[in-house]
Amino acid sequence: MHSPLLWAMLSGTLIFTGCKTLPQPPEKHRETHLPCWIQSPKQAEQLGFIGTAAPFSAIPNGSELASRTRALKKLAAYHAIQLQRSDLQGVTPDEPTQVLSSGHTVYYSAPFNTQDTQYSYVSFMPLKESANCPVRPCDFTLCQPAWLCENEQRNQVLGVSYYTVSPHQQISVSERNAKAVASFLLQARVNATEYLQERAINRDGTLRHEINFNRNGKVTAQGVPTRLALHQSCQYGSTLIGLYRPNALEAISIPTTSALADMKRSGHLVLGAFGEDGTMTSDNLLSTAIKLAIQDALTELAKNKGITIDAQVEVKHHQGQYLLTSSEFTINESVSGELVDLRIQYKNDIPVIYVWLLETTGKRI
Repeated sequence: MHSPLLWAMLSGTLIFTGCKTLPQPPEKHRETHLPCWIQSPKQAEQLGFIGTAAPFSAIPNGSELASRTRALKKLAAYHAIQLQRSDLQGVTPDEPTQVLSSGHTVYYSAPFNTQDTQYSYVSFMPLKESANCPVRPCDFTLCQPAWLCENEQRNQVLGVSYYTVSPHQQISVSERNAKAVASFLLQARVNATEYLQERAINRDGTLRHEINFNRNGKVTAQGVPTRLALHQSCQYGSTLIGLYRPNALEAISIPTTSALADMKRSGHLVLGAFGEDGTMTSDNLLSTAIKLAIQDALTELAKNKGITIDAQVEVKHHQGQYLLTSSEFTINESVSGELVDLRIQYKNDIPVIYVWLLETTGKRI
């Protein structure tokens, strides 16, 4: 086992390696600096929520009301606060505070506009500062920002979103993708059939060996992820990568090297992959490729739990030897996994995704 992979497994973090993604389209003008809270909704002891809207609206103050209302709904959902109609009607375009019917007081930032998005921030505490920060790039090779690699002994999920048709929806798409990944890791039902055919022909002293593999079926997410909040984000070209964490942060026990070796031998630690054959997803989205790699690993976990095998062997002698083996593997299991390591490599500008999953009881994220 290579030392970088061993370190990743020991630390329980998510790691991206590789220095480029799919070719990006020519970019529009991008801001070089943004308010720090846009890329860091979690600052010290303060956790806030970002709402976005198109920067222009036919309704007076429509953008301000929309972005603030969306931010408030995220805060309420995360903290399990039941919003009343009066709470939504009480959102204003410029008041810095609002007292909710639940008794909570929330604080809004002043809206910030880029060319294509308006951002609003809401929290239980007023922003201590309104400083601007340089736009944070994602550097996979240097693991910057550090949360791409560092282990903080916390559950975390990455949400990936390509530049959307409606740019102000990019954060929401990232959040939706993070929840989709979390729901697969919590509990997934694997219903699949694999077909393996092996053929060996020996005629006139020549030997030809062929192996054909095919898998049909699906992996269905059955978990209901804990409420997730965006803590940090970075930008790679037109792709946004966000770090999401659940509302209940539970420490993850770090297995020892010998324990990892035992897990691998027992089938509790498996590798899943996508893109090794040089193909990419039909939508060309990195988030889809990651999800498919996770589904592949979940299928491997399910195979280790239970599998029905129907095998046939046929041997013929006719002007030489002919051997044909045909096997059918039926998989029908529920599994859960913890994402221990995720890596991205590139072959001919096509990403190859590798994920390592550790079987869990489905109670983490």
